[in-house]
Amino acid sequence: MSSTSPPDISSGYREVVGPTGRVFRVGETPKQLLGYPRALVIMAAWLVMCLSGLVEYTWGALSGSLAAAHHWGPAPVFWLFSCFVICESFVQIGTGFLRNKGILPVKYAVIAGGVVCGIVAYAITAYSTGIWQAYLGYAVCGGIGSGMVYSSAINIVGKWYPEKKGWRTGFVNGGWAYGSVPFILAIGGFSTGAGAGTLSPASVRDFILVQGVIMTVGIALAGLLMKDPPKNWWPADVDPVNWAKDKRTARDLRSNPPAFDHYTLREMWSTPQAKWLGIQYSLFIGCSLFGVAYYFEFGESMHLGAAAVVGGVAGFSLADGLFRPVYGWVSEYIGRRRTMTGAYALNVVFQLLALVAGLNHLAVFFAICAVVSGGLSGACFPMTAAAVADYYGENNNAVNYGSVYAWKALGGSFAGGLAALVMTGTLYGSAHFHWVQGFLFGAGLGAIAVFVVHFKCKAPTLEQRQAAVARAAAATGGGREPELVG
Repeated sequence: MSSTSPPDISSGYREVVGPTGRVFRVGETPKQLLGYPRALVIMAAWLVMCLSGLVEYTWGALSGSLAAAHHWGPAPVFWLFSCFVICESFVQIGTGFLRNKGILPVKYAVIAGGVVCGIVAYAITAYSTGIWQAYLGYAVCGGIGSGMVYSSAINIVGKWYPEKKGWRTGFVNGGWAYGSVPFILAIGGFSTGAGAGTLSPASVRDFILVQGVIMTVGIALAGLLMKDPPKNWWPADVDPVNWAKDKRTARDLRSNPPAFDHYTLREMWSTPQAKWLGIQYSLFIGCSLFGVAYYFEFGESMHLGAAAVVGGVAGFSLADGLFRPVYGWVSEYIGRRRTMTGAYALNVVFQLLALVAGLNHLAVFFAICAVVSGGLSGACFPMTAAAVADYYGENNNAVNYGSVYAWKALGGSFAGGLAALVMTGTLYGSAHFHWVQGFLFGAGLGAIAVFVVHFKCKAPTLEQRQAAVARAAAATGGGREPELVG
């Protein structure tokens, strides 16, 4: 049975308690809370994702130019990418924790992240001459800044759209990938005769600086529109208990039922699904980011031509972003987990086809396979974010999803330095790339992820929920762990 508390006359909301004890705050419209529609928050989140994603998705196109300009070997450069992913991943836990505690509101987290990755990181990277300066600039500062923005933007979707988060999560998340497309095309357009996408040292510096300014200004302006709703908020026009009667929301919620309650971080990690969500995430990200890190280099080494290489890599990023809301839409019919299973399996196939096309110097076929695998490779990001909110609630989603996203650090190590080790036989040096070994390694990670997500990542049951609460309470000395404010 559900119960309803008396309405709060001063603010116009009331609290509804669902049959599992979950509390819903209803009665307030987004315009009352924000002064503007909630869709505007989502558009702002999309824009900051478009800009902050440049740090990751232009790397494959810029790394060769940086290496050539400063005579750095390929392995040190690709470990740079791994270190960036590690920093970008782990900062999300801290950002989510500070946000949920009310110490770092989402608006300020976004603006601060934009300054760190757009000004500090890019300035250091642009003027770096030694590899360790690049590690400080690109990997550490770039990872921290872009991670702060990512964490803030992706988690705000489920908070404002708890009843229909699917395609909106994909839409916002997609900006992280395809926002880089104009910049990748620019790198190819300004290339020298040294090879597709190779810039002169002066051009590398100027390009990085201009990109940093664009990122910082755009992120700061969009960040001003971002604000979280109150804890437990639910749309005023959707019945939180009898949602199945509303045709507008029933489809998504029937395929992806709301969580039994809002889990704390400790409670979430007391369920078996949490670790498997992290494992599948790291595995498939290793497969996905292999394409981000190596398709450009592979295409050049196979002498496929600038058009195929730049077009394939730019198309990879474009399709990666554009497909993400499609996964959200598909998941409204078949669920998040099944959507991930299908996309993961197809990505493995097309990643291997890209290898075959490159080895046989089939430039057009390589570009097609790169674009298709790009569209498939982004499925884990919006679907895992939405699944965490579906399984564990929205109140603590910033830190809960941040703790799952931290597994990207392992996936980034797979895609960057460890993939380089598999292909070159050296951890940190220059060597010949054996591309077949690398592609098999990347595709193998994706294949394992297919089985993990399909068999191990089903939603927690009510019994598992109750057991998680009991284990968390025992760990904290009795009584339920206090829920974070946010």
